[in-house]
Amino acid sequence: MKLKYFISIIFVSTNIYLTAQNEFAIKKDSTSVDEETFILDQLNAINELWYAKKAQYHETSQPPLSCKDISTTNIDSIYYLRLKILTDQTLFPLVYNNHIRSYIDLYTRRYKNLSLLLGVSKYYFPMFEEALDRYNCPLELKYLAVIESALNPTAVSRAGATGLWQFMYPTGKMYDLNVSTWIDDRRDPLKSTEAAAQHLRDLSEMFWGDWVLAIAAYNCGPGNVTKAIQRSGGKTDFWDIYNYLPKETRGYVPAFYGAMYAMKYYDQHGILPADVSIDITDTVHVTNKVHFQQIAAVINIPVEKLTTYNPQYKRNIIPATSESMVLTLPVEYISLFLANKDSIYNYNTNVYFPTRNISEATFASADQSSLSTKCKYHTVKSGESLSIIARRYGISVTELSRMNNKRSTMIHPGEKLIVGHIKMPIEKKTPVQNQTLAKDTPLIVQTLIDTTIKSTKDTLTVKVLNDESNKMETSKYIDYKVQEGDTL
Repeated sequence: MKLKYFISIIFVSTNIYLTAQNEFAIKKDSTSVDEETFILDQLNAINELWYAKKAQYHETSQPPLSCKDISTTNIDSIYYLRLKILTDQTLFPLVYNNHIRSYIDLYTRRYKNLSLLLGVSKYYFPMFEEALDRYNCPLELKYLAVIESALNPTAVSRAGATGLWQFMYPTGKMYDLNVSTWIDDRRDPLKSTEAAAQHLRDLSEMFWGDWVLAIAAYNCGPGNVTKAIQRSGGKTDFWDIYNYLPKETRGYVPAFYGAMYAMKYYDQHGILPADVSIDITDTVHVTNKVHFQQIAAVINIPVEKLTTYNPQYKRNIIPATSESMVLTLPVEYISLFLANKDSIYNYNTNVYFPTRNISEATFASADQSSLSTKCKYHTVKSGESLSIIARRYGISVTELSRMNNKRSTMIHPGEKLIVGHIKMPIEKKTPVQNQTLAKDTPLIVQTLIDTTIKSTKDTLTVKVLNDESNKMETSKYIDYKVQEGDTL
């Protein structure tokens, strides 16, 4: 009896709170729709990643929490109580409204996406937590990477924000994230996580230790949050300045609460983490310029593993020319790499990094430099795949797909694929210019020099062809006096 009475009090107080929240909650508009669309795009994108295609998903006997089984009021009460338990253990205030519920539903109703996120998080979350703790940030901020990129280090937004933490170029530069032709540090999991932790700490200090405002500023910039505070008359609560913030930021904080709930209470919705093939890794220093294909060929590691653990190298090349650079490998390949380092650096270097003598390139004659390009083809055999063919010819799958305008990896036996280009010399036919010297002279003169006649006093000695036999008479010469107006 006492237990029933206690539960009744909890639900009554919960409903009173929810009623108050819903009075100020704004109806779902284009703001929420835009943010949800962005999150859905990111969630769909991770399904195309290499490890996602190999993930194994599990069924569970736990029935999913569904609106069809429980009335709306009861679902809201359950969400509220769970969020209360969760926020009581964090630095984030308890908030629950229609906006937050929509993001809870978004994540928990996408079984496969959430299952994959949970599997991948086992690799990234320890890295995030270590950096956040070092800068005295709440560890729950790791969930920002879930809504920012769906834990995809190569994610790029429509605005150009890149990486796990979606840094824009100028903000990344502030925290020493360099971008060049070869490298994008915003895609480096370790470097970008370090920068994100620093940035979040700085934003918190800027907004009086308010982590909710820091999250909002992470999304739209501290300037926009400051303007929203001023326009609201100096209010500093996120929900009080909600209507003064940019549209995308209004859905950002609710999305954070939704992701935090889903990553914590997934099992209560019948969801289990997927088994994702992500290895324990370590790093080695590379001292020479090297292509991923060279490493893959020598130590027999899939190129996909190299790109997964080293997403910062934009062109699958580590440009270690003036200084050493870091390569992340599964631990079982570390000793193999170190033992075969020289072989890796020297493997097909003329294919991956072709060079040409500068003097030859600069001073080559027209005949030497006139080359035509022809395609080199490979006929697909049964059992072959794009990766097998690419490895055979020392190119990447991406390059092979681009040369053949392929949008999928599907190929068929007998299909002809372009696998490279061959340079062939162009045969030039130079017409012989014949000149008749005089009307009465049945001789054809072949010029032995290529020069300009400078004076009419010059005398030109030429070999003579016999008109009948068309053969050179080596003993017969004539001297011809150059007349004014004559040409060779």
